[in-house]
Amino acid sequence: MITLKNIPGTALEWTEGLSKNAFAVLSPVISVTKGLTLSQLKELTGLEGYTIQNWVKRGWVESPSGKRYAEQQIVRIILINMLRNAMQLEKIVALMGYINGKVDDRSDDIIPDRELFNLLCCVISQISEKNTTDKSQIMEIIELELRDYKGPNPDSKQRLESALLCMTLGFIASEVKKESDMEFSKLLG
Repeated sequence: MITLKNIPGTALEWTEGLSKNAFAVLSPVISVTKGLTLSQLKELTGLEGYTIQNWVKRGWVESPSGKRYAEQQIVRIILINMLRNAMQLEKIVALMGYINGKVDDRSDDIIPDRELFNLLCCVISQISEKNTTDKSQIMEIIELELRDYKGPNPDSKQRLESALLCMTLGFIASEVKKESDMEFSKLLG
């Protein structure tokens, strides 16, 4: 059902070794360049520059520093991008807030966005390999991936499990919608 062609939320090609650390592809580039420019971010995500700037204006993504987007902003943009075809933007932002509170405050995070992204990609990779969209199987994968997770709050693990399930289902819905759109365009030739 779900076949990973690209790293979710990006235009970068998916390869097998990325299942546990999908963000590893970007880390060296971000480190060397001290962040990405808006045009580089557009290439990475396929988003229009005004879309990214709108997300910043609305407070969904922190403002860039010196016209460069740092890792935190890049990950947040990728996470929103990977879910936006299936979920309303306000719901995505609320979901991110449910996990990590205020966008510009790391002290209320139950997991860094980079780890969240890698975890989500790991879950998506496994459901792709197992060729499943069954909710109970997805939850088993999530629970297994979070078995050693210790969050800062007593309810952190439960919150993260619930949010990951929601995000995974949102990603699946987005992929199914893309497939539907391709089939529809074939009908109209």
